Amino acid sequence: MNSHQKKTVILVVCCALTLSTVIFPTQASADRTHVLTIALLVSGMGLKFGSVFVESSAQDSYDQYLNTAIQADITKHRDDYTSKHDGSVLMSRIGIGFVGLAAMISIFGQLDRISKSSQPQSASLRLMPNYDLLTHESTLLLQRRF
Repeated sequence: MNSHQKKTVILVVCCALTLSTVIFPTQASADRTHVLTIALLVSGMGLKFGSVFVESSAQDSYDQYLNTAIQADITKHRDDYTSKHDGSVLMSRIGIGFVGLAAMISIFGQLDRISKSSQPQSASLRLMPNYDLLTHESTLLLQRRF
């Protein structure tokens, strides 16, 4: 990835993060996990979007590699393609990971809010969400006081 593309990707990510904090200023000050979720989502989408441009540049390098007859240029274009393609795949996977992590944080945050606000503590019926990391099972526990 050349310096112009690196600057473009960094600029897109910074703009997206700034935009996310401007759009939700009241929620940002009230709930830190909400800011983290938005930042992860926007960063993930920015990385995924940027990986498309890097892959396009890698494809251009590959096309030049196929059309070159000079051995030194062949090696240069092949190495350029390999580094850009690997960078694109890395950006894409990290972006998908950020979006997935944002979704997980959001889901668990909503489950936590539901369990805290659905019934007062003195109520006789309570619904509590739970997730077991070892068995990868989600459960909803319905409790009733007698």
